Amino acid sequence: MKPGLMMALSALMATSPAFAYEIGDSISPEVAEKLNLQPGKAAVVDFFASWCASCAKEIPEIHQFIEDDKSEKVQVLGVGVDEDLAEGKAWQKQLNITFPVYDDTDQQVVESFAPIGMPALYYIIDNKVVGKRIGAVNHIDKQIRADLKELGVEQ
Repeated sequence: MKPGLMMALSALMATSPAFAYEIGDSISPEVAEKLNLQPGKAAVVDFFASWCASCAKEIPEIHQFIEDDKSEKVQVLGVGVDEDLAEGKAWQKQLNITFPVYDDTDQQVVESFAPIGMPALYYIIDNKVVGKRIGAVNHIDKQIRADLKELGVEQ
């Protein structure tokens, strides 16, 4: 291989994520720590951004799921992908987000998952991705409940 081509390919690989988490993949310890995943709980991880109208529509339904869930077996957390922290925080405050949020201003967590759209919802059990939903879903609270039941998480 020509040296110039090898250098170009190396540069491309260095700037692209090595992979995107898919169902069955284990989460790296670094990402698990950033998300503050709680052992023994199924995690529902919601990626959102201030520019995403569908994300804003789903937040109240996610709050409804949290309010209805009395099992204490589920951890709901958000990942704000706004690069402008002040803008992201203002949007979160406007929507009265009450669940824990990791503000991913450096984009490291979102690049690890590399969702193809927003909103993006991932289910993680025992540090493994076990399910995901990409894009807007009507009545996401009911869908989360159904998905968790299908994954064997009793509510």
